[in-house]
Amino acid sequence: MSLTPKRVETHYAAVQGTYWASNCTLRGLMAVFLSYHGLNDAQIGYTSSLVYLCTITLSLLLSAWADRHPQSPLKRMVTALYLLSLAAAAVMYLLPLPILLMMAVYALDSCFHNCADSILNALMMQFVDNGIPARYGWPRGIGSITYALMAWVLGVLMEKHTPNIILPVFLVLCSISLIALFLLPDPGPRKLRESAPQVSYLTMIRRNPTLALLLCACILSGIGQCAGSTYLIRVVENLGGTSAQLGLAMFIQAGVELPMMFASGRLLKRFTARGLLTLSFFASAIKLLLLNLAPNLSVLYLVMAFSLFCFGIYGFASVLFVNSIAGEQEKVRAQSLLSLCYTGGIGGIVGNLLSAVLIGAIGLRNLLFLSFGLCLAGAIVMLLCARRHHKYFSL
Repeated sequence: MSLTPKRVETHYAAVQGTYWASNCTLRGLMAVFLSYHGLNDAQIGYTSSLVYLCTITLSLLLSAWADRHPQSPLKRMVTALYLLSLAAAAVMYLLPLPILLMMAVYALDSCFHNCADSILNALMMQFVDNGIPARYGWPRGIGSITYALMAWVLGVLMEKHTPNIILPVFLVLCSISLIALFLLPDPGPRKLRESAPQVSYLTMIRRNPTLALLLCACILSGIGQCAGSTYLIRVVENLGGTSAQLGLAMFIQAGVELPMMFASGRLLKRFTARGLLTLSFFASAIKLLLLNLAPNLSVLYLVMAFSLFCFGIYGFASVLFVNSIAGEQEKVRAQSLLSLCYTGGIGGIVGNLLSAVLIGAIGLRNLLFLSFGLCLAGAIVMLLCARRHHKYFSL
């Protein structure tokens, strides 16, 4: 069977769909799951920071190794991460763990699963770099809709049962995702020039100011977004809702990303990835402000729909933008740096530590106002990045 763009996109959509459905169970409902197992808000914040600390460390090591060994299939690396994540989830499900051990095992489980994200992005870019013009947008959009549906389904299930149902659902979905990965066609060898020696991460960033500005913007925005994500359940509860309403809010938030993902091809014909990415940063700041001002659940649902302009755009524009500015032997590591500086990396570490320390001292509302300021700062830095890119790069 020939390797056509349609075939690649269809299989990759299956991979993204099952990956993000399983990610929702493990990470999207973290506060609910850990609260059920006896952790307070501060401990949840510390656990989330530990997740991102482990993720950033492992991803840096894996992406550097991948760029040094282009002959090693990226699919094999993702498979190993899936298996480790499944093993950690099985331990949490089968064994009664004290709080500290639960924090550690949960952090490792999430770390293994999170690290697969940037490698899956690099895997798709490998098809593109090898001359197969497969689209990234709509397959990633399938991931958004499966994430949304899973959030809604789990919200209903947790109302009928307990949050402990999260783990068996994750085990099933992650196993299905592993099967989808096996069925994904081989993208072929990565095309790298042997004469170009690999440089360090620091050198990569130092010699590419556009990338440096982008990463700074991601860190600031990532720090700002953490409180609204980690403690969304508290926002819902303050407005009189429960886990069912949380599931519906998450369903709306992720579900509205799908139209934008599907429209990515048309949008990129009219606008640059640079411009769309800048818009997404400013939209994320506005969304956080509106979230803090929401007077009731109905308005909260409308705020969640504003994600259409946030990750709905960021999800595809960031991957394409980074791929366009990364050096020939730096593409996998550049995708990893993108993930590791946003909410899943440095931004998540600092943001959740900050939230854990401040939520008891200044309260959720003031914390969200502070978070809005950080997101706005990130958007301004992204604007500077876009101007530099326009000046020094030809699209």
